[in-house]
Amino acid sequence: MKRLHLFILLVTLVALTLAGCTRTRSELPSQTPGENQPAPNESVLDDTASVLVNPPGESFMPGEVLVKFTEDIVPELPKERKEGIQSLTVGSKVLDDLFADTGVTGLRPLLSPIAQVTGESFEALSAKMDGAQQFYVASFSADKDISGVMNALAANKHVEYAEPNYVAYADGIPQYATPNDPFFNYQWNMTALQMPAAWDVATGQGVTIAVLDTGVAFENYQAFREAPDLAGTTFTAGYDFVNADSHPNDDNGHGTHVAGTLAQSTNNGEGVAGVAYNAKIMPVKVLDSLGQGTYAGIIQGINYAVANGADIINLSLSGFSGSQALQEAVDNARAQGVLVFAAAGNNNGAVEYPAKYDSVIAVGAVRYDNSRAPYSNFGAELDVVAPGGDNTVDQNGDSFGDGIVQQTFHPGEINTFRYLFMAGTSMATPHVSGIAALLLEKDPTLTPDQIEAALKSTAIDLGPAGRDNEYGAGLVQAASALAAIGGGTLPLPTATATSAPPTATPTPSSPVATPTATAPGTIVTPTTSPPTATPTAGAPTPTPVTGDLISNGGFEADSDWVFVDTVVDGRYSTAQAHSGSRSALVGIIDPAQDAFSFSSAAQKVTIPANATGATLKAWVYPVSTDIPSNDVQVTMILDSNFRVLKQLNTMLANDQTWQ
Repeated sequence: MKRLHLFILLVTLVALTLAGCTRTRSELPSQTPGENQPAPNESVLDDTASVLVNPPGESFMPGEVLVKFTEDIVPELPKERKEGIQSLTVGSKVLDDLFADTGVTGLRPLLSPIAQVTGESFEALSAKMDGAQQFYVASFSADKDISGVMNALAANKHVEYAEPNYVAYADGIPQYATPNDPFFNYQWNMTALQMPAAWDVATGQGVTIAVLDTGVAFENYQAFREAPDLAGTTFTAGYDFVNADSHPNDDNGHGTHVAGTLAQSTNNGEGVAGVAYNAKIMPVKVLDSLGQGTYAGIIQGINYAVANGADIINLSLSGFSGSQALQEAVDNARAQGVLVFAAAGNNNGAVEYPAKYDSVIAVGAVRYDNSRAPYSNFGAELDVVAPGGDNTVDQNGDSFGDGIVQQTFHPGEINTFRYLFMAGTSMATPHVSGIAALLLEKDPTLTPDQIEAALKSTAIDLGPAGRDNEYGAGLVQAASALAAIGGGTLPLPTATATSAPPTATPTPSSPVATPTATAPGTIVTPTTSPPTATPTAGAPTPTPVTGDLISNGGFEADSDWVFVDTVVDGRYSTAQAHSGSRSALVGIIDPAQDAFSFSSAAQKVTIPANATGATLKAWVYPVSTDIPSNDVQVTMILDSNFRVLKQLNTMLANDQTWQ
């Protein structure tokens, strides 16, 4: 692949680079560990032995079945968990006969803990959840044949149906590595989804996302501690349906990682970022310390989230078996205006439940190069894909497996918080849930159907043209989806991506020797007008700063360019310039070079201390011998330590015009 990218930039804020590059493990900057974080010599980086654990096939809780009773019998059923089988047989010949024939010895209403937490009546809750008061878990001796119990229950005219209480599993628990000094540039997933551009428009403010998972490390309570990089994240009241209390703390690590992708504290000088970092997280524990939970608990969690004002429900879990009760729960959530996202599953097979249901957005996983992750399930029910990662490869060359990095802990090491690379459709799902939160912030009137349409219509088409069973509608794009609903100006994607844009942090190197070049022409001096500030009473009025804010040479000079150490260095060029006589030539021009190699160039500029603002104008002239182009051009602002402050633009084009 031949590449030729020409850039010229006129004004910037701190420092700017024009492509991605790789950095080695030895170039990681040191970082002082926060509370409960391991010191650098107390933890090792390990992403070489991680494998996905495939849960067993169809499984269910012995001695339990899910029952939906008819409406006419509901008044005779218990409404409190403390009421046992004795209280509902007294004076009720129908129920006496029913349970005598079935061997059922207990009955547990699914709505009871939700009613206890919210203080609402069964009738009020049922109005929100379309008959949820009809659902109970019937218990019986575990040595009894479950089919016989279900058939006996289903034969009664007061029972609509009975089914096993199936077990679901978290999709992506064990695959991680532990870098001690993580930062945003290891989150290649964020750039692949246009997050830096999207954050200029929305951050999830005012939106509540329910995380139904293993819990979240969100509070300091008894033996549990809050994850340091969630200290700035807003949480609303949740519930633990595994231990039946109001403290849904994480005892596994999976839920905390998922919550981090959704809303990790961002711009706090610590760790990594979250997709919708100003959204509220509602932690709902439905999976235990092993990462598994019953359908009954998941249904309770869904109903709780709907009853308590969640706008979005994230289900990074799946089960092998269909369930009418589970389908009714997700269908009702959608009917109530709550959008449900679920992981497609990690078995390289058919989409699992509840993602398989039409009312749920089924999310598959892709790797760094946008190929389907080898574990990700697929099929006609798959809606979209998002980065789920793959720790068995290092396609971006950052010395770590290409998982999704967030702060959490290893199972069994509660309160030892690390930044772990995990992989799975569990990791892909919260990316899409978070982007939906950005859309809702920008337009709270959007319906679930409208949000789904915006996500799908603006996704980057992967695989065969149009929707397909491996990628669904394609890779979701945050800024493009916002633009589609009138929340931004980024154009919708028009090209098919073959690889995610590079995001690894470049390490500054000494400038290369200045090449012989044509004498510079007229230096262009852009003029900017700082925003007008209202002075504080009694304070001196600052002198406005205008004119050329670049105080150390400028882009038209032969000095001050930094050609970052990549496969091919950038260089000066006079072949094509938007104005003046200098531009930076970056790209791979040797056909023998690897197609996924990169070139990078940067220019350091300084803004006067008394400047209240500056305007950046970045001109890009994409040129490639590939038609259509598969080349990505990235424009970013870096700080003085070469960490990315903002990604301004990512282009996949061969327009051969200044843009």
